[in-house]
Amino acid sequence: MDAIEFKCKRCGTCCNNLIEDYDDGSKKGLILTEQERKLFASENVVPHTAIGVGKPETIIFYQVTLNTCPHIGQDNERTIYEKRPLMCKEFPLDEGTYSMKCNVFSHLKGGPCLIEWEESQLEASEKLRRYVINRYDKYFKKGTNLWEFDLATKKWVLKRS
Repeated sequence: MDAIEFKCKRCGTCCNNLIEDYDDGSKKGLILTEQERKLFASENVVPHTAIGVGKPETIIFYQVTLNTCPHIGQDNERTIYEKRPLMCKEFPLDEGTYSMKCNVFSHLKGGPCLIEWEESQLEASEKLRRYVINRYDKYFKKGTNLWEFDLATKKWVLKRS
């Protein structure tokens, strides 16, 4: 299998499709760490993932409620490119595979593919992984549940107990 070298086409598709629709009717926005939420207006950021015993208590991730990033300008230039969220820096790398939202991969139909990622994407992915591990190590205790905030219903949903 030949390797595909990832090169962003700067088409803006990723920046114009921040809300993900799921088969169960739920919706989720672009995931942000606690520090990254400050990159967006507070009215456009809500919790994404939390942990807690009987209810969500400690927020692990936040999410953007906008479908189009307010930091994308003309010709799909990002006005905060160097400070963009880790999820944006790692995109289209997605949990060890690639996102079908990216036009670079649209012709592959989700099949297996060997991809040569840019070093910056791999670094962002590793930072995001460490952030998750650190948050869970710090706050997750026996009896704690995992909760996600659904943008469609505007309610917390118990994901795992």
